[in-house]
Amino acid sequence: MANYHPNHELLMQFAAGQLSNALGIMVACHIENCEECRAVTQNYEHLGGDILESLETIELSPDFISRTLSKLAEDAKSPEPASAAPPVVDARLPKPLQRFLPNTLESLPWSGISSSIQQFDLTISDRQYTARFYKIKAGKELPQHTHKGNEYTMVMDGAFSDESGSYHKGDFILADTSTHHQPKAHADCDCICFAVMDAPLKFTGFWGRMLNPFMR
Repeated sequence: MANYHPNHELLMQFAAGQLSNALGIMVACHIENCEECRAVTQNYEHLGGDILESLETIELSPDFISRTLSKLAEDAKSPEPASAAPPVVDARLPKPLQRFLPNTLESLPWSGISSSIQQFDLTISDRQYTARFYKIKAGKELPQHTHKGNEYTMVMDGAFSDESGSYHKGDFILADTSTHHQPKAHADCDCICFAVMDAPLKFTGFWGRMLNPFMR
């Protein structure tokens, strides 16, 4: 069970369909295995339904239903693509992410500044957020850094700790411009995180500052 969760504002925006593609998928991944946040989201969805029911009804044109059904029938005539072999599904991937990553986490083309800290950029990045995976080898740590904006992180496998706490699978963490930390993977397992950010990291240590020009 997760110990760190999205705040209620994020859950309300998710229920209303107001989050960007990348951040919305991350919240969906957390909700999948968090009963507490799933219940809160359902309450917001019910509230939204009550508000819709209280709004003044709008009269539709007499042929609206027939035109809609006709359009649906036309779409149904489109030929279906040939069936392909089912993709290999990595059990560590939350369901909202599985259709974007048909391979296992190990088979992804990871890249990074060292073999201990690697990343993989996701195709769900949008105009507002960059979405990527981070992999930190067991016992290794990221350079000390802060953030130029907001970074939302969800632990998918393993665990890591920083100056503020210890985070495990399913935990949802927000870091912002006030955060100064040096995340370190626990010694017993590699840590893989799903991160969504609206601005790059800003390394603050001596060696880390040399990497800042390469961050995006």
